[in-house]
Formats: sequence, C-alpha cells, structure tokens
Amino acid sequence: MAKIRRNAPCPCGSGRKYKQCCALSSEIPRPAKHDGVDGLMNKGYSLLSDYKIGQACDMWLELWEDLKTRFKPEFKIIDEAETLCSCINYLTNWCQDLESELGNAGLADSVYYEKRIAYCDEFCALFPGSDELMLHNMKRASAESCFSLGKIDEGTERFQKLIDQYPQNIWGYIGWGDMYLWPKIKAVKPDYERAEQLYMLAFGKEMKEEDVLQERLEALKYAREHQPVN
Repeated sequence: MAKIRRNAPCPCGSGRKYKQCCALSSEIPRPAKHDGVDGLMNKGYSLLSDYKIGQACDMWLELWEDLKTRFKPEFKIIDEAETLCSCINYLTNWCQDLESELGNAGLADSVYYEKRIAYCDEFCALFPGSDELMLHNMKRASAESCFSLGKIDEGTERFQKLIDQYPQNIWGYIGWGDMYLWPKIKAVKPDYERAEQLYMLAFGKEMKEEDVLQERLEALKYAREHQPVN
C-alpha cells in the first residue's frame, strides 16, 4: 500500500486533508509493532483538530523522546527512519508538523518556543543529511523562536549562520528581515531600516521566489507610510 501524504486530499472524497480525516480513524489497520508510534501520532492530530495545541505538542514531544531511542546511529537522513512507522504516517511529515505546531503553541505559552529550539537543534544534529529545505526550515524556526523569546543576540547569530550555510535560500534573508518588520514581541517596535537592510541582502541575486521578497519590500513601504505619528 502506497503512503498517502498527510496534506494531500483524503482519498475518501471528503474534501478534507488526509491528516484531518481518515488518518485519524482507529479502524485503519496498522502493523502491531508500530501501534505505539502511529497511535500517539494520530492522537496528537486529533488534539490539534480540537484546537488543543499545547496538549498535542506535549504528547508528540514524549513520542520524540521515545523515537530517539529507536533511531539507529547509521540513520543520517530522516527518510531512513520511516520504518519506525506504518503506512499510515510519514515520519518526515510528522517531524515538520511538530516543528510548526510548537511554534503555534508558543503564541500562547513561550515555553514552547524553548522546546521548539531544542527539538529543531536535535533534529538537525541527528539527521544532517536530510532534505536541505527541511533542514533550512528547522534552523530558521529555531532562529525565529529566539527572537520570540527576546533572545535577539542568539537569534541574530543563528540567522547569520543560516544565510552563511544556505546563501541561495531567500527565506533566510526574508525570515530575518521579518523579525524587524513584524517583531515577535508586542512591546518591541518595528525597525524598518534594519528590516530593509536584511531584505536587500538578497535583492538582485536571482534567487528563487524573489517575488516574495518584492512583496515584503512593498509591505515595508506601506508600513513606513502608515506608521502612527507620535
């Protein structure tokens, strides 16, 4: 049986994403040796569908701790660990979902930003040969989380390392500039000059998705023109 991508339309025809539909069904058969992994994954997705993001993250982090004991030293890319799950769940997709939901949970409780940093760092250390885009997203998420915690120096250092390592990925520059255009901490005012400096580091380098960069520069211009007058 071929695996179904979690974000793909559910084959049952419901119109919902697979991860929000039949992937949650307890009636779908799973290999017995993987029940613990798939069961906890699906329980987490059920909690997310009920908007219990923090609880879902707590459950998934416990699962992550268990999975770390099962990863083999020879695993260098996350795809090599797919055998730990049945055909119901893609471990690769779940790892990315965990990073994303930790960020969402951090909006309500900043402790999840700390957990997000730790998780992303562990993932990159365990699977350094994984897809470049996935690694980039994990490292960018940890840098953004530092800014969300007010750890500006650490966040700056992480973003600098990110663009040094991936100079042709435009999202490192955009993500860094966003921290100043749209500060993660409400008490911090936007720094339009710094945001522009960071965006312009990527301008004209013929990177993919330069249209997004142009959108950011337009958003920056609009914000400057409509900033409150003291």
